[in-house]
Amino acid sequence: MQVACFDTTFHSTIPKVARLLPLPRRYEERGVVRYGFHGISYSYIAQRLAQIDPELATGRTIIAHLGSGASLCALKDGKSLETTMGFSALDGLMMGTRCGAIDPGVLLYMVQEEKADWRTLVQTLYHESGLLGVSGVSPDMRVLREMLAKDATSAQSVQIAEALSLFVYRIRQEIGALTAVMGGLDGLVFTAGIGQHDAALRQEVCKALSWAGVMLDDAANQSHDAIISTPDSRVRVRVEPTDEEREIYLSVLTVFSGCEGRYAPLTSFRKTC
Repeated sequence: MQVACFDTTFHSTIPKVARLLPLPRRYEERGVVRYGFHGISYSYIAQRLAQIDPELATGRTIIAHLGSGASLCALKDGKSLETTMGFSALDGLMMGTRCGAIDPGVLLYMVQEEKADWRTLVQTLYHESGLLGVSGVSPDMRVLREMLAKDATSAQSVQIAEALSLFVYRIRQEIGALTAVMGGLDGLVFTAGIGQHDAALRQEVCKALSWAGVMLDDAANQSHDAIISTPDSRVRVRVEPTDEEREIYLSVLTVFSGCEGRYAPLTSFRKTC
């Protein structure tokens, strides 16, 4: 037996109007719609919230999956209502080497003025953009912060600082959009490599969200506590590690739960998970 776990499945609850792209209908017929990604990670966090924080699990919560790939998911009543990635994993937030959402006119410029073919577009947009492209140095947030700490005055450092600022700006921008879609915000969850470990980034994002009711506990944030918002914050802010491999494993066990014979040991082991 083979089991496929799709990274898009969790977003199947997104309303049709949010899935449509403003293109001729023939593209929709060919499957060119917004699918969303990082669904396995979001599914894990949603199930985790149901266990440790039912209020957020059933409220209006934004999950920020911030790593080399990055996206946000608006979770309402435990289901995906909207997400920042769309037809491809190139959409949405600025990432390590991916550009995220940009004006399509830029692509026309590259084709018309630089005579770029599709291979050049793929290489540029997927592998040479994002933090790497803007900083001119590295796609790794840790490397960029270390370099900036050593020298904050060189021309290279200016580019690094701009890359970090743009990364944070895009996150704040998309959080604002998702908050509007949900009609408010009850919770914000940071996860994945950058979201879980970069206290400075969490601070930069949260400090700009006071309008939404976010109040950050600086000490809790620096020590990477599970809850990093103040007790009187209208929005609860959490830091939670994701585990996509575990979520895939549990999904496979769910499929096997109706099987007998050689799959029985797997289904019985599920009770310990």
